[in-house]
Amino acid sequence: MDQESVRRQWDKERSHFVELLDLKLDSVGKGTAIMRMPYRSQISNGTGAVHGGAIVSLCDTVFYVALASLYGRDQDTTTASLQCNFLAPAVGPEDLVAEATVLRAGRRICYGEVTVRCGDKVVAHSTLNYLNTYPSEKPPKK
Repeated sequence: MDQESVRRQWDKERSHFVELLDLKLDSVGKGTAIMRMPYRSQISNGTGAVHGGAIVSLCDTVFYVALASLYGRDQDTTTASLQCNFLAPAVGPEDLVAEATVLRAGRRICYGEVTVRCGDKVVAHSTLNYLNTYPSEKPPKK
């Protein structure tokens, strides 16, 4: 997998929400992905730490990329569940770096985890279930 072309494609096709959070793809492997979110005051809470919602969005997005490395970007998938445990405040100036790993890639259910670090400190750990969907399962259009 050519990492540079994957990053260029990511930057070209990322959604407005991902752009708002300024999520940057560092690398993708088979069932893995690493993404960073630069620390800035716009995503911090009243105490100066990164808002938990921004961290959860980082976890959800990096896991999607890890999953897409196995199934391809054309596979319809949706987050079925996401649990995020916040372990320490994520205070800048370091970027948040999230590492995703797909632990089970089934036909239907996919399971994995994401670890988020800020500098040397682990600030969050997330587990996720994604649901693969298929065109034949969609209800007919009226």
